[in-house]
Amino acid sequence: MTPRNVSPDGGSSKSAPFGPFEIISRIGEGGMCHVFRAVHLEQGYECALKLLKEEHRTDDRIRELFLTEADVALLLHHPNLISTYDAGEIQGRYYIAMELIEGSTLGQLVERVQALGTQLPIDLGLFVISEILEGLHALHSASSKTGRPLGLIHRDVTPHNIFLSFDGRVLLGDFGVAHVQAYGEMEREAFLGKISYLAPELILGEESDHRIDLFAIGVVLHELLTGQRLYGEGTDEKIMQAIVQDDVPRPRRLNADIPKTVETVVLKALSKRAKDRHPTAEDLLFELEPLWSKVVGNPYALAAVMSATFRNEVSQWRQRGRAPSGLYPAVPRPGA
Repeated sequence: MTPRNVSPDGGSSKSAPFGPFEIISRIGEGGMCHVFRAVHLEQGYECALKLLKEEHRTDDRIRELFLTEADVALLLHHPNLISTYDAGEIQGRYYIAMELIEGSTLGQLVERVQALGTQLPIDLGLFVISEILEGLHALHSASSKTGRPLGLIHRDVTPHNIFLSFDGRVLLGDFGVAHVQAYGEMEREAFLGKISYLAPELILGEESDHRIDLFAIGVVLHELLTGQRLYGEGTDEKIMQAIVQDDVPRPRRLNADIPKTVETVVLKALSKRAKDRHPTAEDLLFELEPLWSKVVGNPYALAAVMSATFRNEVSQWRQRGRAPSGLYPAVPRPGA
């Protein structure tokens, strides 16, 4: 494969070396970073290489967020959390080398499916959320190398931070605004996540913990089941007011196919008071687990939906030699 004309600063260049990495192509761009497909030339693995933008190198706050993401990600090892292989500084540029997910985000899948005039099967949506809850439980339970509980909170659980691979894997990523309770008190005034997925206690400036992530899961699940945004209309102020004050629309009023038992779980996750939600991600997972069909909700079914929805992308992936026809193997991790 011939590399596209890319360079670590996001511009164009005929060569794209970056320390031991060779940049192949540009994947995307966020507020803080450029993201590239890259290969580690010495170890041979392919990765998503996230580089802090040059203009942010002297911004202490943004640099701190980036370095926190690297610190947190390197501590996490779970099949439902995007792996981080390496992080550091090369030639004055901060980088994170992460697992490359060949696929899309949940948000992209939902947008594509809705554009086709359809909706994800309920059981498939419950499978996706259950997989993310597995990852969240691992994140919330993470410990330091010395065994000290870190009290990690993701703080940005949204459809665009849930990644779906073409082989049917489901992973939570983007730990850029994650909070480590063991490092100190969370900044109550800083709304670092997406407004529509903020828990009421964050908006009110009250004490908060890992259950803010469970509220966000409730929002994502409500939207998956109903096919509609829960808190997506109006100004930020109106959205926050609705989160704090408005009753949550019953999912079954928007989609009568949703089982009552599932609706009950969703509404509990969306409780205004944290104490009324599930105590942990594992507790929420246990309540959901018996409520969906494993025939419809499984990696094979998700892979089939991804293949049907992203035909061109899957075809390009196959042409790169990443997958044969059938169920697609995941990109191997370094050392695997």
